[in-house]
Amino acid sequence: MLLNEHWYVLLTIRSKEEEVCKYLNENDGIYAFSPKMEFYHRVSKQIQQRALFGGYVFVVSKLSQVEVDAIFKKFPLQSVFIHELKYEEEVSALTDEEIRILNMLLDDEKVLRMSYGELVNNKIHVTQGPLKNMDDYIVKYDKHNRLATLNLSFLNQIWKVGVTIPK
Repeated sequence: MLLNEHWYVLLTIRSKEEEVCKYLNENDGIYAFSPKMEFYHRVSKQIQQRALFGGYVFVVSKLSQVEVDAIFKKFPLQSVFIHELKYEEEVSALTDEEIRILNMLLDDEKVLRMSYGELVNNKIHVTQGPLKNMDDYIVKYDKHNRLATLNLSFLNQIWKVGVTIPK
């Protein structure tokens, strides 16, 4: 993270994240994204993508809180409610640790890619992917859906991420 970058979190209607990002990215000095995650789709037997945090939009900007608030308030679509999350009245909702975790796990396209591993003593050991060396954070592995639950504090959300074990 650059010292003059500020991170903001918006809550919107699920499935409207891309619409909000499109509008915000039309403004100079703003980069908005909705993180995605790869997961194994059992029916199609393919790796697909879905929202990592449904309804959330992340905004990175060098603009001040007052300047981005003005842009957020001018959002043109009344049918798409957006609300900025803040810990306090004037403090954006992401901590430095949360920003570090996002930057560590997401690639340049803001996608949390599928990880691969093996079962060792009934515990998942990730050998490849963004969760490599993070075995201690995995508290549960759903072999049927190929999802790992992570013990990470992030916007009071539970992280469920794609991890598969090759057969």
